[in-house]
Amino acid sequence: MKLILIITTVSLLLTVSGINAKDKISVSGRVLNEGKKPLAFVNVFVEGTFDGAMSNVKGEFSFVTHSTGTFIITASMIGYEKYRKEFRNITSQLQIEIVLIEEAIELESAIVMGSSYSSEKAKGLVVSQVDVYTTPGGAADVFQSIKALPGITQVSESAELYVRGGDPIETVTFVDQASIYHPFTYESSYGGLFSNLNTAIIKNLYFTSGGFSAMYGNVLSGVLDIETIDGPISSSYNVGISMAAFSLSGRIPIYNDKLGMNVFANQSYTRPIMWLNGDLDQFTSTPTSRDLTASFVSKYSQTGTVKLVTLFAEDRQGAKVERAEYTGAFEGNSGNTLFNLQQKDVFGKLFIKNSLSYNRHTNEWNLGILDLDINDNVLKFRSDAEIRLSKKYKLFGGFVIENREETYKGLIPAEDFDIRPEAGFDKLDVSINRLRYGAYVELEVANIFGMNKLSLISGIRSDYFTDLDINWVDPRFAIGYKLSEKANFKFGFGLFHQLPDSRLYSELDGNPDLKAIKASHYILSYDLQIGERNNIRMELYHKKYKDLPLEDDQVNYSNKGYGFANGFDLIIKGTLPNGISGWLSYGFINTKRKWMDYDSFTRSDFDITHQLSLITKYNLSSMWQVGINYKIASGRPHTPVVGANYIEQLSIYEPIEGRTNSARYQTYQRLDFRLTHFNQLFGKYNTIVYMEALNILNIKNLFGYTYSEDYSSRRKVKSYFGRRTIVIGMSISI
Repeated sequence: MKLILIITTVSLLLTVSGINAKDKISVSGRVLNEGKKPLAFVNVFVEGTFDGAMSNVKGEFSFVTHSTGTFIITASMIGYEKYRKEFRNITSQLQIEIVLIEEAIELESAIVMGSSYSSEKAKGLVVSQVDVYTTPGGAADVFQSIKALPGITQVSESAELYVRGGDPIETVTFVDQASIYHPFTYESSYGGLFSNLNTAIIKNLYFTSGGFSAMYGNVLSGVLDIETIDGPISSSYNVGISMAAFSLSGRIPIYNDKLGMNVFANQSYTRPIMWLNGDLDQFTSTPTSRDLTASFVSKYSQTGTVKLVTLFAEDRQGAKVERAEYTGAFEGNSGNTLFNLQQKDVFGKLFIKNSLSYNRHTNEWNLGILDLDINDNVLKFRSDAEIRLSKKYKLFGGFVIENREETYKGLIPAEDFDIRPEAGFDKLDVSINRLRYGAYVELEVANIFGMNKLSLISGIRSDYFTDLDINWVDPRFAIGYKLSEKANFKFGFGLFHQLPDSRLYSELDGNPDLKAIKASHYILSYDLQIGERNNIRMELYHKKYKDLPLEDDQVNYSNKGYGFANGFDLIIKGTLPNGISGWLSYGFINTKRKWMDYDSFTRSDFDITHQLSLITKYNLSSMWQVGINYKIASGRPHTPVVGANYIEQLSIYEPIEGRTNSARYQTYQRLDFRLTHFNQLFGKYNTIVYMEALNILNIKNLFGYTYSEDYSSRRKVKSYFGRRTIVIGMSISI
């Protein structure tokens, strides 16, 4: 019924979009700088109207206008002189090339704070949407594709981001300024497998693995900041079908090119792929999910837009679980709802963004005695502004008000080693409400001490939680030196705070008086651009943790934990002769902690010493592309079981564990392969047909052990992609 409703809505809106189609002039072209290089995100419009568009990463733009006869086209971008030209007697189509002349602004040498990867060249090493779609094994999922970047540890095959020795909760996702704390489908104790945000709605993404701006608060390790696409200029539709999912999308102008909508719907059905690859025996109910992402974009002035983004996602799964004491079925389902209203505008040299959002996440887990319902509700307002004060100075600032309420209701095992239906249990009925006020200011300075190659970003951030009476002030700065037009050197430092997992504040088995966790980041990096498309980045980092939560016999948890993470990251991205493109990334990390239930200061769960990823793509012809994604990583640390004690009153064995994380799993390896065919159906509909083979070498990767009843023997637990998995699919654009 939901799918029928979507198709009906799309058809009606398509009819509406045909109104007022007469007397329109199509305007298209490119925006370049004086060196004939494309300029992205330039505002091009017809003066005195709302007709216009932003240029894309190739500098291209396209829109239609109702202006006839004589009209003036204006193009503007901060840092460039304004373009203004009159056109006469245009009847149906206008194609122009706009060249913007750079102002004498010294801020052009300023640096980006943090270890950044972005879809915008100005914000870091580029990761394009095409990279996300065509990365073999990534399933066109933004999280799975980003995991191929350095700084992200391959702890598991889930979509969760383990950034430079940090727990996944130390990385936060933003969508148009809204916070998304659960951006995954199929959430379980192993993490979420994919993102529930449709990749097609992403316009820009910015990922940072440390040392990030004061703009971001209550986060320790990493940030994924996503901006969704603008309103459509023309109608377009896409249908996709594979052995695992069916998708339908549409980009539909509604009224006078000032109001439009984007709709993306997806329904997964994994039974065919499980049947083909022999994985049906692992599930009592094969995983299924559905999601609908839509945005409505209104352009109310030449520079102002209002965007409403909505997301509805749900999933269900039933997997067989074998444990020493119990064999049963894990039943889980989750849901995610997002409403985000964002307004953006430019007033002279002042750029302002405001967002009002509501996000609701629900999760239900059932396994043996475990019967837990989790709800997470977030209401948030955020405002960000930037203004150029002079040729040397640019000022940023903003504030946030966020109310987050988490509830946990149900039964949990009294002992970790006994999850049988008849086992002892603790009853949870906990509600944790957190009201946070945050504010920041940041200054970007060029030409320090009269040196036009030296630049600085310095900021300060403060957050305050009213109910806990916890507040902090975090200074952050980065200084950069431009060695040449192609090479940059940077050093960054910052303090970062974040509240620990909300469950640890429970009065039942936590400590309501826990303080925030603190981390200090030190980053030294070197960037080199070779030609137009080739980049090399090398980076050294050190993170020091304080006030980590640690189990305590008196108060359940204290803030006596501590730790560190040292490492080196390398990425080489670009093209090679003969049309080969892709990137090579390597990460080395040494990280130790004493926190949670650790019995000593030892290597953490996230200490994957070496990790190498190689992603390459090659165009066999204009219609065929082949790609591979090879990953190899050191085995993950784990705590071995060295024996067992029989508990007669419970009729069960209790495992005796060795030293925390004193053993490692075997080396992890995986090779994914993708063959893509591009064509046109009936000579006019762009069509993509692909075949993807995950773990094509059928390497038996290990992500855990399950034990016999008395723990005297053990068997390997396969990874998500333990077997070779073949996926075939296609998409058609209309």
